[in-house]
Parts: sequence; structure tokens; C-alpha cells
Amino acid sequence: MVRVRQIIDWIDSWAPFRFARTWDNSGLQVGNPEAFVGRVLVALDAGSEVVGEAKELGCECLVTHHPLLFRPIQTLRTDSWPGSVIALAVVSGINIIAAHTNVDAARGGTNGQLKDLLGLEGVSPIEVDARLSDESQYIGIGLVGELPRELNMGELARQLSDSLDGAGIKMVGDPGKTVRRAAICTGSGASLIGDVVSAGADVYITGDIKYHDAKLAEECGLAILDVGHFASEKLVLEPIAALLASKALEEGGKLESVVSRSEKDPFRTIR
Repeated sequence: MVRVRQIIDWIDSWAPFRFARTWDNSGLQVGNPEAFVGRVLVALDAGSEVVGEAKELGCECLVTHHPLLFRPIQTLRTDSWPGSVIALAVVSGINIIAAHTNVDAARGGTNGQLKDLLGLEGVSPIEVDARLSDESQYIGIGLVGELPRELNMGELARQLSDSLDGAGIKMVGDPGKTVRRAAICTGSGASLIGDVVSAGADVYITGDIKYHDAKLAEECGLAILDVGHFASEKLVLEPIAALLASKALEEGGKLESVVSRSEKDPFRTIR
């Protein structure tokens, strides 16, 4: 077995928590850093179903991408969220760790995984924290680079959907438009549209694009593929699970690391 603090240290060695945005709340959310862990579950969110899955699997730790707690809570009501999830975790002996924007900005994190999936070449960051720009593990928030070959939007959308387990994709722009220079930002990337246009991207691949974001992109001549928040970030779950198992092995500990099978995208695409 290993301790919770070791899992935190292993994540920090791969995606340092200092990379996290100032508004973020990554790190240990529920539990005791000295608690022992023999099995860890990795997921995007600490929802009641996922925590229940962790309990059923006998996991003493849950590592999620999204924090369960973003802001201080005034009361801990166990009859409503998030108190109900916290209570279930505590009584089940499940420690919860969040690794959020530090993973988004790390070389092997969410954006790095999507970059590799697309085969982007000659990449550069869209948004950089100047304090971190010299660190080798830091790649910034969002990336822009060249696709291996020119594709039209329809072809790129189909390729992405197939690679992301049939994810439904919303498109802004002409399906026949030929694109080569692509920008990416996993999760919610609408706030970077202006920067993406300035970077000269033909297409922007991200999630959570709203109506007015789409209209802005149209006016700027920017094509968008909205692959969804969940689909864009779930790519990082297997690498995190593999990292934890590998680190435990290196340090002579015994840890079983598994990815959640109960977690699903909350959105359903009706065709």
C-alpha cells in the first residue's frame, strides 16, 4: 500500500500543482494525507455515482480532474450536493484528490493528449503564464500547430468523432472548408477565441461553445469543432492511472490504479 501524500507527490512530479490557475482548487479535497491506499480510481468528476463505484471497488482514493470543491462552503448538508458526496466519501474511507488546471497546462496533460491524438506539429501555446514559461513540463493553456495534412472540416470532424468513441461534434463553419492550422483547448475554451484568431488558426477544437461564441467565430472567419467538455478531457484518465501505478512500482509500493467505468458524458446527442 501507499499513502495519499505519495499519490499527491506523484501527480505533482508530472503536473506540478504550481501550474494551476489562481482561481483553481486542486489538491487534496477530502481525506487524510497519511491514509493508506491500495487501490485508486481515476475519473473526471467526483459525482455520487463515481464515489459509489469507488466504494464498490474497494478504492481508498479517488483522483479526479475536476475539483469537487471550488469555493468555501458555508454549511455541510448531507442531503444535497456536494455535502452528500463528501459524506459518502468520508464514511466509505475514500480520499479525494483533484488535479485540474495543473494537468491542463502540463506536457502530458489534457491538451498534450489531444495534441498527440491529432498529430499536431510545430505547436506553440496560446496562453502562457510568464512565471512558468521556462519550465520543461509546462506547455501553457491551449495549443496551436499544424495538422499532419490538409483536411476539410467534415473529414476532420469524422476523424475526431471516431477517435473520441463516437462523440457528438458541433461544427461552426463550412463542412467543405479546408483546414491545416489547428488550435486546441480541452474543456471550456470559449474565452480563448480572440487569441486563437490572432494565432492564425483555421480551426479551433474545444468544448462548451455557446451561441454568441459561435457567432463571434463566424464573424472572425474561424471554424470551430466543439467536441464536448467530457470527450476532450477523458483522454487524460488512462495516462494518470498508468502514472500512479508506475510510480508505486518504482517506489516499491503496491497500488492498483483503475479508470472509472461508470462515468458518462452528461450530454446525449439525439440524431
